[in-house]
Amino acid sequence: MARKSTSPLLAWSLNNSQLAPKNNKQSDNIDAIIGFTELKTPAKDKSKAVKDRSVSTTEIQVSKAWDVAYSPAKTIPMNFMMMWMSGNGVQIFSMMVVAMMIMNPLKGIMSMHGVFAPFRSPNHSLLPQMTVFVLCHLACIALGLYKCWSMGLLPTESSDWLAWYQPTHTQPLTPYLV
Repeated sequence: MARKSTSPLLAWSLNNSQLAPKNNKQSDNIDAIIGFTELKTPAKDKSKAVKDRSVSTTEIQVSKAWDVAYSPAKTIPMNFMMMWMSGNGVQIFSMMVVAMMIMNPLKGIMSMHGVFAPFRSPNHSLLPQMTVFVLCHLACIALGLYKCWSMGLLPTESSDWLAWYQPTHTQPLTPYLV
């Protein structure tokens, strides 16, 4: 029999000598713990379950092609931060950043067919993915051109074209009418 305690802390304690294992099937099973309930699932045909989980290679190729198509857009925030950190002055570092922002997307557009070669199949078209790929690269080029403009390297003002202006010749004013 359990001892009655007078201390308030001992009143909440549990006497383990009263708990003896019962002689049934559940006590021998390691999973038969307090609060555990075994889930009963209906038996399914395993071959049907495998067929339900299978994904066609076309879907996988299209999904991977979309991942490749959006990959140039993931570099835009990094390049924007590099351009912001380089400043608007014409220095060697800012010129290298601008050259990288213009040349790398051009190289990417030129190598587009090689990039999408693993995903080619007669079952699907890669035209939408290639279009997004080119548009993302064009956004990178536009960002590089904006940096050129902010540094003053693009001839956008009329004063940039003064070498090609012809001076206007005016007739001198004479007091006599001829």
